[in-house]
Amino acid sequence: MDVNGDTASLKRKREPKDDPALSQKKHRRKSKLQEVNVNGEDTTNGAPQQRPDGDVDLPDASSQSLAGPVQSKSQPWRLSKPMGGRMLDIDPIFSPDERHLLITYNTSIQVYSTEDSLLVRRIALPIPGSDGENELVSTHIVASVLSKCDTDYVWVACSDGRIWYLNWTSGSGVDAPFKVEAKKVLDMTVDAVELGGKAEDVVLVLQKLTYSSAQIFAYNTKALSAGRGTLLHTYDESPQLLQSVAGGRLIVAAAKETLHIGQLKPKKLASLDDLVYRFVCFDVPDIVSCLNVRHTVRTTKKGGIEIQSVDLVIGGARGGIYVYHDILSKLPGEGSASSKAGLIQPRKYHWHRRAVHSVKWSEDGNYLISGGYETVLVLWQVDTGRLDFLPHLLASIENIVVSPRGSSYAVHLDDNSTMVLSTAEMKPTMYVSGIQSLVLGDRPSKDSLVRRVWRPVDEIATPLVAAINPQSPSQMCLCVGNGQQASLGGSLSTPLLQVFDISSFQGVTKHAIARTNPPEANITSEGAPITEPTATKLAFSRDSRWLVSVDEWQPPERDTDVFLIGSKTPADACRERREIYLKFWEVSADGQSLELVTRINDAHHTDRAETIFDLASDPTSSRFATIGNDGTVRFWTSRMRKRDGLAATGPDGEPLRSWTCSRTVSLPLYERQDDTIEVAENEPRSGAITFSEDGSILFAAFGPPSGALVVAIDTETGAFRDVVSGMFRGEVRALKSLGSSLIMLSEDLVVYDIVSDELLHSYSLKETSEAAKRLTQVAVNYESRSVALVAPIPNQNQEKLKRGTRSELVVFNIDEEEPQLVKTFSQLITSVCAAPSSSGFVLVDSAAQIWSVTQGIEQAPMLQPLADIGVDVNAVGDATPNELQLQDGEASDEEMGDADQDVDMEDEDDTHAAVVAPQRLAEIFNAAPAFAMPPIEDVFYQVTGLFSTKPLNA
Repeated sequence: MDVNGDTASLKRKREPKDDPALSQKKHRRKSKLQEVNVNGEDTTNGAPQQRPDGDVDLPDASSQSLAGPVQSKSQPWRLSKPMGGRMLDIDPIFSPDERHLLITYNTSIQVYSTEDSLLVRRIALPIPGSDGENELVSTHIVASVLSKCDTDYVWVACSDGRIWYLNWTSGSGVDAPFKVEAKKVLDMTVDAVELGGKAEDVVLVLQKLTYSSAQIFAYNTKALSAGRGTLLHTYDESPQLLQSVAGGRLIVAAAKETLHIGQLKPKKLASLDDLVYRFVCFDVPDIVSCLNVRHTVRTTKKGGIEIQSVDLVIGGARGGIYVYHDILSKLPGEGSASSKAGLIQPRKYHWHRRAVHSVKWSEDGNYLISGGYETVLVLWQVDTGRLDFLPHLLASIENIVVSPRGSSYAVHLDDNSTMVLSTAEMKPTMYVSGIQSLVLGDRPSKDSLVRRVWRPVDEIATPLVAAINPQSPSQMCLCVGNGQQASLGGSLSTPLLQVFDISSFQGVTKHAIARTNPPEANITSEGAPITEPTATKLAFSRDSRWLVSVDEWQPPERDTDVFLIGSKTPADACRERREIYLKFWEVSADGQSLELVTRINDAHHTDRAETIFDLASDPTSSRFATIGNDGTVRFWTSRMRKRDGLAATGPDGEPLRSWTCSRTVSLPLYERQDDTIEVAENEPRSGAITFSEDGSILFAAFGPPSGALVVAIDTETGAFRDVVSGMFRGEVRALKSLGSSLIMLSEDLVVYDIVSDELLHSYSLKETSEAAKRLTQVAVNYESRSVALVAPIPNQNQEKLKRGTRSELVVFNIDEEEPQLVKTFSQLITSVCAAPSSSGFVLVDSAAQIWSVTQGIEQAPMLQPLADIGVDVNAVGDATPNELQLQDGEASDEEMGDADQDVDMEDEDDTHAAVVAPQRLAEIFNAAPAFAMPPIEDVFYQVTGLFSTKPLNA
């Protein structure tokens, strides 16, 4: 057998159009794939939807007819509730005692303990994925504010006009939202106002009127129930932000380069209708990106409250910070006929290069705390202008909140994490991290308020590269970027590897697996962001000791003018300078650290570096394989590293290893199979590889879109054992092996039995854009012998994969014709992985949420809030943390004492005093940082296991 690709010795060469037997065999069995809607109901009246060529179309979620559910002979599949999500650009909320922090996510409010970073409660909100009229305009949360009258409650406003009054200590109030009539809610604030001699929450809502105008309405609980509020102010400038202070006596509204300040007219308020404000506006030097108000009040002789002074600070979109001291004294008086103030000169501070994302007054008013794109927390001394910095944070700063006592800062970063810093030492005391993949937010970035020389990314066009550690199934590795701002800066880049623990739902650690840029200065002299490499492939070895990654980088076309010679195009110049690295990492025993062992430059190359199409891991040994655009498959194995002829060892005496290419196999091209088929020389090629379950065969698919070949390669000799053609229609997207079956994904999903030479299933995908095709993914699970296919559902209004795009999941068993699960998601599924040592799959969507797909009663190791497992301290009322609340059916201590007298001890000699070494407890509690500890119930069982173990008999 010729391993160099001599097609004369290939075992089989048959095309469907040339061989009637193969053509009939291809359509011998057809899958009866029923159409179901998002609720899992059949929408095809019991009949499969077939195309004219006989293939079966994937489900159409837009169909509205109903029929029976999908039937399956196997155990039913279950889809878990989504966990996690994206932290929104909304200030976190401290509880008054600073023991809890409320963080607003895209579909929930999550309560965390500031002492140990544990999730106490998750309050899920019914936020739909998109509006019914325009699927590209999604409904989203715009504000969350703690109640001023009852701090056990929080107000949450949605852009569609729904307003929730939630008890965050119990999670109640989700099912009874208020509804206000508004085209769109832009912002909301809450203040306690005395109406009729009683203080109650008044909700101030900034509602969109037209494209460039807005109205401010006031609502109390009664007005919200009726859906009619009191109009306070209307203005024509572009609306942005809204704040209220001093018991509703002062309202500050930002409108691009104008501020509107409303003062409550002094009179007794009998009802909400008596709220009358006098608004004055004035121009500011820059577009307002954030603002904060600090006020002092005094009590009058009549017992009333009067505003003494108001200090205002605003952050500008061009990096400036402007402070207005005692702003009320500079506004026109009550008798003035003009509603617009003249020029008010602020005090200016400037350090930020781009927009100021957040700026806050300190508790004493002597300092300002600001943050932005530069990943630096800046402290300004107001009187002297002196600066102090906390640099090198993990990502851009989005929100800063000063705690009620002024002892801590809550800092929300745009990499989907939030930390609490002590003001005394500036050290983190709490850290919460979610999935840090790219998310297209519903609000525009504050940096986009000013036109930039670069265009931000407006679509997700590539899958999220992810892999699950085979030896630690709860650890998921994802290739992510340096926060949203860095990822959206002109081109998608993912140079970091995030290790995420699904069981504790915390980011454990991050590693730079590709070249990264300094966080302070990552823009060119022209103002464009510096592009970083993108990790394209990731795979673990069977024993999880080795991790292999592939990353690519090429200069942007804007930087290639100097290389354009003759007829060379910018795209050609970029490809010539492309850098592609294959890297082998040694994983530590705890899975939290990586060591780069070998880096292969241009693992596949011709006269230039060629793209690595796919990377596969041998399921039986520590061996990897790659396939590239050069038409070759390379096997990679490790060997002992030698120095001066002797085996090299590490600091602890362990032998060192390096990785090298052990075999190269050239693949046959389609055009060599039939001389009548002409393939253009520059026609793009694609490929994919997969190992068989026993590791004896490597299946490789390679070729142009006009037709790719599948070659079975003997992994020991490199010989071709079989060649199959005619199974791909279009670009090769994926190739998976499951038993004797090959799962091949292109324009169709084909399941082919390589032993019996029979096509088992053939599913045809819907026509979508080129970007959507790249997001179609497939995964196989060896435990349940099942296949999971995720495919985007094309938009009817636009081809781009923006916020309105949905995805569909189809799970089927390799031995059955009927699909076992069909679900439609309102978000885009960006990654699907088979769960090791389990029968299910793990999905990650474009909203940074994780979904678990399991079979039967099996449950994935997903995090449960403390409230769900019955250890929420707030649920015990006034009990101390050491006291337990009796559940239904439990006996009290007195009852148990009486019962003890009637119990006969079988063998009193077996009782013993448990003696536990301190180091055994230290192994449990010091196994990981507080934020990465396993669920509290697991720790409890580990500790009780030490004390309950009986001693060995002598």
